[in-house]
Amino acid sequence: MRLLRTTALSIALAAVSAGMMMPSAAVAQKKNDKKADDGKMKLSPSKEFTPGAQALQEMLAKSDFEGAKAKLAEIEPTATKPDDKYFLGNFYLNTGIGLKDESLQRKGVETMLASGMTPAADVPKFHYFAGQFALNAKDHAAARQHLQQAAQAGYEGANPEIYLAESYFGEAYNNVNGNQFNPAGKALVQQGLPHLKKAIELRQSAGEAVDASWYTRGLKMSVLADDPSQIEWSKLALAHAGTPDNWRVVLRSLQDANDNMTRDETLDLMRLMDSSKSLQNAYSYSEYAESAWKAGLPGEVKAVIETGRARGEIDNNSLSDLYRLATESAAKDKATLASSATSAASAATGKPASSTASAYMGFGDYAKAAELYRLALQKGGVDADEVNTRLGIALARSGDKAGAVEAFGKVGNGGTNGVRRKIADLWTVWVNNPTA
Repeated sequence: MRLLRTTALSIALAAVSAGMMMPSAAVAQKKNDKKADDGKMKLSPSKEFTPGAQALQEMLAKSDFEGAKAKLAEIEPTATKPDDKYFLGNFYLNTGIGLKDESLQRKGVETMLASGMTPAADVPKFHYFAGQFALNAKDHAAARQHLQQAAQAGYEGANPEIYLAESYFGEAYNNVNGNQFNPAGKALVQQGLPHLKKAIELRQSAGEAVDASWYTRGLKMSVLADDPSQIEWSKLALAHAGTPDNWRVVLRSLQDANDNMTRDETLDLMRLMDSSKSLQNAYSYSEYAESAWKAGLPGEVKAVIETGRARGEIDNNSLSDLYRLATESAAKDKATLASSATSAASAATGKPASSTASAYMGFGDYAKAAELYRLALQKGGVDADEVNTRLGIALARSGDKAGAVEAFGKVGNGGTNGVRRKIADLWTVWVNNPTA
């Protein structure tokens, strides 16, 4: 009886790789002195191995996979030649496929690789699948070894790199203290992030769409590892996967890293959380409303509480006392806006214009707010970085994206650890985000 053809392996591998991207072109096959005249591999199993192998093949033909599994253990000691081991690996693979047992499939692929008889064109593919099997088994070191060899041998596409990244991330989760990565865990994440970045670059260079979850993965892992690359990952994630959840991660991370932010810096950050729909819970709405109240902006307090209720993110009883106070004050404040704007026009400095502009912005009159912020900058005597930030916010919310980007671009690195510049940069990302 003839043993399974060597070409059967490719079919078997295809069966276990549903949904995976395969190489578009085969890697050049090295010359092998065991080729038949037709160029195909010519394998000669030993006489000790052949009888058991023939019996095992009959079991596989009848789909007796449990019997084949038992027979494999029996004939494995007889597989002494490289040719035997290659066939043995093939049997393990097909038995594993039949039983849906990845440990057997992995053993099959690894046995064929170890035999030294694997055709050169198949080596990258075999290492790739062995890496996947190892990763699924949480054998992260072995997964990395196989996936690196797959990439080095020419396996095309981004998949080896994305799985390499996950091998580091998966192992990092074995190194957690409390709810944080310990130093060893952070180091593993930091080793994995470049592979994730390379996977994205490979997809982009091939003109293929990048899964948005890859950007989210990079963002969250960089934040958890406190990696310097989190600034870059923040911009990538917000530009390509600008979900409210990702905005929340980025903005809260910025806030956590700058616990001495001023009230005005916090207010402008909370405004961005509102615009990006990342406030999400009662705590954040309370923080925003109280910041606006302390800044003397009852119209904005009233508006943000009403927004939270309309979104269903806070209930109608939340912040009821503050809402009552803001509603009463907002009516009085709105009645004086016109006279305040007139007074600001004749004031010696731009401070009255700036404060009146903020009141207008709280009531949603962004055009008037922008006009007064520009007046404040013209008159001077104000914090230009703060006023330019708020001019940008007013313009962004009014739909003037070009004007907003220009205003944000004028914000310098002054203030608390340059945090206002960082806030302006994130506002710029939001303005340029197609989903904004």
